[in-house]
This record gives sequence, C-alpha cells and structure tokens, in this order.
Amino acid sequence: MKTTSDLIPEFEKLFRQKLQLNNCKLRKKRQENNYEIITPAKDIFLMYWSEFPEISLIYQAVGVRNQQTGVYERAIRSHISSCLSSIQENPTSESALLVK
Repeated sequence: MKTTSDLIPEFEKLFRQKLQLNNCKLRKKRQENNYEIITPAKDIFLMYWSEFPEISLIYQAVGVRNQQTGVYERAIRSHISSCLSSIQENPTSESALLVK
C-alpha cells in the first residue's frame, strides 16, 4: 500500500499533466499543501487539503465570474477526481475521492 507521502508527488505530477490539456498552470504556494491554479482566462482557483486525499477547491474572486469560469472549474474538479482515481490502489473506494 502506498503512503500519503508517496501519493502526493504522484498526484501533483499527474494533475499538472491534466491541467496542461486546458492550458492551465499549477503553482505551489509557500504554505504546505496549497496550490494556485491559473486558467488562460486569468481565473484563479485555490486547491488545498488538510488530510490528503480530501481536496478542497475554491474560486478566488479576482474579476467577474462568467460562464467560462464554470467550464474551467468543472474541468479542474474532473481532473482532481481522475488523478485521485489513478493513484489509488483501489479506485473503487468512493470514500477516498472527496472533492469539496
């Protein structure tokens, strides 16, 4: 069984690859387990967790939230779920796939 310390780098690598498909950038913040996701439309989302893999994603209001923002948010949430599924040894474990 993989430990959390093994899963986080694996998750981050896979998540960065998925974000590149949408031309989004992932920037690690100084605080541990905090990331900033920047979309091509300059929307900013904050992703963090206290207990991996319970990941929270929050839109940071820096401008006007529009329809495209919602499209990016759904794509990012989908990427998070997909990456978590990929790195879990038992991808059918629904309790491990929490995205708030």
